[in-house]
Amino acid sequence: MPISNRRIKILLTLIFFVYIVVRVTSNLPVLSKPRELADTIAYINISKVPINDLGFWGAERPFIFPLLLKISKQNISIVAILNLGLSILAWGIFALMISTLLSLWYLQLLSFWGILALSLVRHLAGWDYSIMTESLSISWFVLFVALGIWLAQSETWHIYKVVFLIVIAFFLAFTRDTNAYLLLMLAVMLTLATLFKFIRPRALILAAFFISIFLLNNYMSNLGEHWVFPFNNIMGRRILVSNEAVNYFKSCGMPVTPELLALANSYAYGQGRPFYENTALKNYRIWLGERGKSCYMKWLLSRPVHNIVEVLGQFESLMYFDKLNNFIALKYDPVIPNYFEAFIYPVKFIVPLWLVLTFVAIVAIWKHAWKVNILWGIYILLCLPILPHVFIIWHGDAMHPQRHALPVGLQVALCFWIMIFLLCERLASRWETRKTESHAQL
Repeated sequence: MPISNRRIKILLTLIFFVYIVVRVTSNLPVLSKPRELADTIAYINISKVPINDLGFWGAERPFIFPLLLKISKQNISIVAILNLGLSILAWGIFALMISTLLSLWYLQLLSFWGILALSLVRHLAGWDYSIMTESLSISWFVLFVALGIWLAQSETWHIYKVVFLIVIAFFLAFTRDTNAYLLLMLAVMLTLATLFKFIRPRALILAAFFISIFLLNNYMSNLGEHWVFPFNNIMGRRILVSNEAVNYFKSCGMPVTPELLALANSYAYGQGRPFYENTALKNYRIWLGERGKSCYMKWLLSRPVHNIVEVLGQFESLMYFDKLNNFIALKYDPVIPNYFEAFIYPVKFIVPLWLVLTFVAIVAIWKHAWKVNILWGIYILLCLPILPHVFIIWHGDAMHPQRHALPVGLQVALCFWIMIFLLCERLASRWETRKTESHAQL
């Protein structure tokens, strides 16, 4: 039996109130002692640089998180509180946007509750109490998708909605560099969708801004040499351990010396920081600055099938994230038990699940499903970049790839649940229609 919109709003408000209470009270002791890691020191040091100094904006890390640290005066407890507050706000808005696009009242309630439950899993909520960029990146991404839904469901695009979405996209890109590549992928898909006349030409406005943000991020990344540290990790852990790779880079001009080969299996900041400090590697550093990035891209493009298969082989281990406890706060107590998390946040059989999600996305494109429910369009835009996104992350850094792949895990989880909600709506609508027809015949 249907219930009124007013009652639905009251129930959603009550659910969200309970959610806030749970999020705030479940880990109060951890807020006073969040976890600091090696990267925390680097971000704090950047945050101490004057804001009018180019060294702040063009530092070795993106500037959004250091800006948060600067605003909080390097008080990590305040940072954890801000992380938690933004997370609650972002997930609440996202859950509301999802529920508004479902026509049946019980699916509105179920989806709202389900999305909030997803936000409580250890893989996502645990980062609120770690002084790293993960919590901020998750919140910006969820808010970005929510605002995308808000804009997409409007028949007329109001300027303030477009501005809000672009601002959050900017924050997302300058929290973690890999997020900028996701914006680029979205821009390409929006452009193609416009060319095939799937959507209105106004989407090109977003595509242009997303590309501009990507280009600005790439410029700032080169200015601050964000890529040098992860490249040296790749060099030590993946290139120098392979004769084939070493020979390729040698043909690309890399000076291969005994001192460089001795760094096989080493990370960039290994003992004595040899990649940066060893005088015998001076020519390597010169080559790195001049040709390192371009040679690496050519290396990846020279064997695309092998590199894609390698990523698929690592997919499940990346999502499972068996070393998660090494990064989240020591006293963090998950709201949802670990044994139940797997039913909410997929970490097993990821490749088959990805294939199913992709197949559904292709069928949705073929059927023009977004004309029935705009949420199908959001699903497609989230699903199709999954493989290229994980490809960029896996080949972008050899250190802590599971942590860096967290945004991909979030994409998979969101796609999975959006698909479930949309398919349930389709089945329920058919059942309701048949029931109505049966009553009419009687």
